[in-house]
Amino acid sequence: MTMWTGISLSCFILWILRSAHYVESTCSQPSSEWSGNWYDSQFDGTFGITWSSNVITITGWSVTAYSSTVTSWSCVTEDTTNNYIVFLGDQTVNLFGQPQNAYICMAWTQVSTYSYVYYLQANTEANAGEFRVFIEESTIATGAASKYCAPTSGPSTAEYHTLVKQSHITSVGQYFPTLLLGTYEYTANDGSSSLCGTGSVWDNCNDRTITAFNYTQCATVMAYSSGGTLYNVYSVVSGSYTYVTLVNADATTDESTTYRFTCLICQASGSNVQLSIDHGSCSTSGNPSTVPAGGMTATLTPYVTCPFTTTSATTTSSAAASATSSTTETSSGGIGLYIGAAIGGLLFILIIIGVIIICLKLKKKKNVVQDEEKKQAPPQECVIETMSPRDALEIGSPDIDNRLTPLPVQPIAPVTAPQTDKHPLPPITNNG
Repeated sequence: MTMWTGISLSCFILWILRSAHYVESTCSQPSSEWSGNWYDSQFDGTFGITWSSNVITITGWSVTAYSSTVTSWSCVTEDTTNNYIVFLGDQTVNLFGQPQNAYICMAWTQVSTYSYVYYLQANTEANAGEFRVFIEESTIATGAASKYCAPTSGPSTAEYHTLVKQSHITSVGQYFPTLLLGTYEYTANDGSSSLCGTGSVWDNCNDRTITAFNYTQCATVMAYSSGGTLYNVYSVVSGSYTYVTLVNADATTDESTTYRFTCLICQASGSNVQLSIDHGSCSTSGNPSTVPAGGMTATLTPYVTCPFTTTSATTTSSAAASATSSTTETSSGGIGLYIGAAIGGLLFILIIIGVIIICLKLKKKKNVVQDEEKKQAPPQECVIETMSPRDALEIGSPDIDNRLTPLPVQPIAPVTAPQTDKHPLPPITNNG
């Protein structure tokens, strides 16, 4: 009887320790939009979040470790400074007959009202299919978030996952990175044959947040979308590759030929773009030239490119910066150009203002000098003397001082009588 009492007491203590995870859980809801159903790129399926009395419960994450599967999770602790939320599996993992707790640390960042990006902050677990999960004995009480969110070998920049709230796919589009801003002809390869090619249309220009395929030009289903329309959710640059996650706007997907999420791993190749196409979250082991299982590679040749010529909105929080670098991967060189132009224009305006001020000062100085000269000059008065009629008729002799110098008088030469022959006049005779 004593043995059974001891066993019962041990079980009761384990139950108390296990229950303590829930009693002590106080998790803040990051957003009022968190409650509800989401699409999750990590599992290519739905992700349900229930928020009630400071407890976040998640369904849709299925993690198998040591032949045990955990299918639902509850938030037990958090770090609001770093946006960490720690979830504890509602089912234990059986390790050689000993129950183990499974913890997931989600480091989240909001991209838009209805989309998030998150990283799993834990080391990969070999006995859980390399999934990033923290496993420890169930007898150990839950600790602080820092215990579960400090991996010695954490995820790389490209190892991200995305959440999109259901019924809001059309509201989550982010601008594509510059590398994919164009309308392209594409040649795809599924590992066995070359597809599409001349005349095909992959359009990222009509709306810089949407990829649209023209299936009239080439009927091959691309990017796991039967409707041919996908929205850019998030993108990052890591090394020489650009990673892009698209969400499929199809009403339903079968997770066989069509999927909700598509990953593009892209790289420039001259004027072309080389990329691989896979479903779900991007794999850090993938590359633009290798055909993933069930996926494709494609070479995009631009008909036309449509990069931004002005800085767009831009950007959100740090982890989402690359996403809205899709927002604005308007190059930093372009921004520098605009800043330089603005500074140059400002200097030109300042020079013009300076010249105007100098001219106004010179004009003012000239006016002052003229005013001073006017003040120093004696006033000119016109004096009118009254005259009597007699004065007006009297001609006075000019003053000697005002006389003109007299002209010299030339002597008059004596008039000489003309010389004639002094012959006597003939006598007057009277013929009478």
